[in-house]
Amino acid sequence: MYVNQKKGRMKMELLGQIVVYTLIGILGALGAFLLFSTITIYSPPSVMELSAISTPATFETYVPKKFSVLTWNIGYAGLDASEDFFMDGGTMSMPPNKNVVAKNMQGIKDFVASHERDFISLQEVDENSARSYGINEIEEIAHMLRSYFGYYALNYKVNFVPVPLSHPMGNVTSGIAVFTKYKPLKVERWSFPGDYSWPVNLFQLKRCFIASWYNVKNSNKKLVYVNLHLSAFDKGGKLRKEQLDYLKKFMLNEYEKGNYVVVGGDWNNMMPGITLHHFEFTTPLKYLDIYINFPKDWTPAGWKWAYDAKTPSLRSDEKPYVKGENFTTIIDGFLVSPNVKILSVKTFDLGFKNSDHNPVELEVELGK
Repeated sequence: MYVNQKKGRMKMELLGQIVVYTLIGILGALGAFLLFSTITIYSPPSVMELSAISTPATFETYVPKKFSVLTWNIGYAGLDASEDFFMDGGTMSMPPNKNVVAKNMQGIKDFVASHERDFISLQEVDENSARSYGINEIEEIAHMLRSYFGYYALNYKVNFVPVPLSHPMGNVTSGIAVFTKYKPLKVERWSFPGDYSWPVNLFQLKRCFIASWYNVKNSNKKLVYVNLHLSAFDKGGKLRKEQLDYLKKFMLNEYEKGNYVVVGGDWNNMMPGITLHHFEFTTPLKYLDIYINFPKDWTPAGWKWAYDAKTPSLRSDEKPYVKGENFTTIIDGFLVSPNVKILSVKTFDLGFKNSDHNPVELEVELGK
């Protein structure tokens, strides 16, 4: 009996050692992963000049007084109407296969090719990401828009995103892009201030906007065109407010120089005047805490918003899209300085076929 007890104690001690060493191994691997992620974190400068990723053979050097703009968050060609997304309450971290991404990319390219405006702004364009199966989306789009100057700024570069644990997103390289028919004087990437705390910041986007400057036909003023993509999942919108205040200083400074300013993209705030119940939906309210109203009294005096109040630009991703069921709202649009006249604005209702956003078109005329 004593021998059996001794053997039992030895087995328990051995089992305890295995558990301890296993925990040490897991904690060591986790620590090494966090250390590696901290060392390799993407840390772009506050302001960085961008080089063209595409240059047309022929081009104009002066922007006309009337021109058109298109903005579209293409959702890395992975958030079509059949998809959901884990950060929005769904379960998916990426489409089921590469064919889905390729099909969405074709639909996105077909639309953009048939709506070639003077300026085209895109958000969530992948370069080499597991979530889009390595398809080089920015290369494909730049090749298609060979008659444009193209500029690309990274805002998401992580070696391995470990969530969701059941199916991690893996490596992500993604950004925002501007394509223009007119030769810019300069193009810069401006980093937004603020970030999540460690270690969440290791796996989050490094938000930014692209600012570009142009000569204007028959004018001494410059056109400043901005493509932006604000934060999305900061509870309460603290980061978004900080980013908006930073943007406000930038655009007011450019306007005070006498320039024309057009700012567009994915604001990740419901446009001023748009409430949570602007469109009908059945999505449970627990999934909607990431959607916030635009800060009151933020819009500078005389500046004008351009968005299509009749058509949603975004749908919720807690489940595949069903019209009238998924929450929809308007977070994509434009803000122009007082010396810019809005001629028209339209959101194309594509039924979120290839992205969880719809594209928005703007036509403007520059004043004196």
